[in-house]
Amino acid sequence: MGSPHSPSISSDAATVTIQQEKGHTTAEPSSTSRTPSSASLPISNDKAEYIEHQQRQFQKEELLQQGQGKIELDQQSVGSISSGSHGNIDPGPPEQLNQDQVTTLPFKELMVVFIGLMLAIFLSSLDQTIVSVCTTKIANEFHGLSEVPWIGTSYLLTSTTFQPLYGKGSDIFGRKATFLFAISIFLIGSALCGAAQSMIFIIVARGIAGVGAGGIMSMVMIIITDLVSLRDRGKYQGIIGAVFGFSSVAVIKLLHLPHTPGSLKEKIKRVDVYGCVALVIGLVLILLPLNWGGSTYAWNSPLVIGLFCAGFAVLIIFILIEWKVAQEPIIPFYLFKSRTNSAVFLTSFFVGMGFFGVMFFMPLFFQIVRQESATASGLEMLPLIVGLLIASISSGFFVSKWGQYLPFIWSGLAFATIATGLLTLLEENSSRGEIIGYLFLNGFGLGFSMQTLMLAIQSSVATKDIAIATANATFFRTVGSVFGVAIAGTVFNNAVKNNLRPLIELNPAIAEVILDSYKAPSFGKEIEAQILHAYMLALRQAFRVCIPFMGLAFLCSLLIRHHKLRKQLGPTPME
Repeated sequence: MGSPHSPSISSDAATVTIQQEKGHTTAEPSSTSRTPSSASLPISNDKAEYIEHQQRQFQKEELLQQGQGKIELDQQSVGSISSGSHGNIDPGPPEQLNQDQVTTLPFKELMVVFIGLMLAIFLSSLDQTIVSVCTTKIANEFHGLSEVPWIGTSYLLTSTTFQPLYGKGSDIFGRKATFLFAISIFLIGSALCGAAQSMIFIIVARGIAGVGAGGIMSMVMIIITDLVSLRDRGKYQGIIGAVFGFSSVAVIKLLHLPHTPGSLKEKIKRVDVYGCVALVIGLVLILLPLNWGGSTYAWNSPLVIGLFCAGFAVLIIFILIEWKVAQEPIIPFYLFKSRTNSAVFLTSFFVGMGFFGVMFFMPLFFQIVRQESATASGLEMLPLIVGLLIASISSGFFVSKWGQYLPFIWSGLAFATIATGLLTLLEENSSRGEIIGYLFLNGFGLGFSMQTLMLAIQSSVATKDIAIATANATFFRTVGSVFGVAIAGTVFNNAVKNNLRPLIELNPAIAEVILDSYKAPSFGKEIEAQILHAYMLALRQAFRVCIPFMGLAFLCSLLIRHHKLRKQLGPTPME
């Protein structure tokens, strides 16, 4: 009787695979060298153990060098251990790779694909941030001050709603097909934004672009999990977090992920359509009164109260659909059984609320209060981007080197909370040094925490759940951004009206002009200074709203547990 795990080696394929054998050890010779004696002789225990030990060493060295689940061995090296043998080797691990989606690429091809993924995410995030810089021009062009928050909200709403659907869709239709679909929808929505001739048109077009952008964000993270080991994933996700990403050409040519089984009709039946529709309707019904309350309608008006009630009722229906009806729910509730998963989802939600509130309203400070152009205000935001870039890349490499991610999450969120509070100190005449410092610290904190949160969720779930868990972490961050922008926008609009009320009562003629655009018309330097100060106070209130959101994100992150980051592609145990 041989060793429990018997090794045999294929000299033809020069590939070592993992296979469980029970109770005995045999070596099957290749057809080219098989003899009666060699076919019938058993392998001794000592020899079997020696072969097993040698193959384990080869496997360990190759995994450390390549980070791959499949080990390519030199034919001569294989022959030196077992000349002419043919079969499979089992070094013992009970778990196997999820071959449906996991693949390996040569390093050069991996780099080309990675650059393509970075370019894709760059365009989608650029589309997300560039509009916040252009909101003043859009408001002035279409005379729609009160609708401006909807430019960001519509984009984030559709992006949020479809993110978990992309996670499940990538398991059903395959990674590449889902990713290319997201890019196509994003391009269509972006083209429609460029052709917009009214505020309603651009809001709808932004919503369409958001459908594609949400898929790009989710799919890039999911594809990276399929190509890179968990331990090395921090480096790649850190770079993606710094670039925020763009293009599909390299992905189309080089990303050869296996097709998922089943016909198109069978795959469509697996999509949670009812859950997706209920989620969209529920979120819209809640966001409408959030934007209208206190400005268009009173908070206690029947319409506002009715929409809130209807929205929460539809969200309850959504929960029931996911729990009882959906064959493959877009938000599987079993993920919440893990404390780490729940903590990451909550942390991501509050990070989205705080960070995107700052990202949306900070350009307004430069363009309204400091009277700078859209181009100049974009350049003024560079310290935040530089901080985000430095922290994302450095944290990714340090996590890959040390295998620890919790210190980066905690310190990053602490920095971001402090920096958000510092933004409330800004004034009309704040120095450039103050502004640069506050923005850099904010970006640095977010760069430390955003991508490491992804590592936390990916290390705590089984391989089969990585795609849906990643998509849901992104979903909660984006749904937080929807509510963050909506709430901060409501506070800002109401504060502007309240701050300008004394001025409007003295000079009713300027009311319509001021409330229809962000321009401070030339009514004299004294009146213009009062208008700018009113906007400054409103922006401070919007920033104050973001402080508790970031603080809650930090507190929730303290509940996250550490999980070991594996150095090779393969399953990770559930918490």
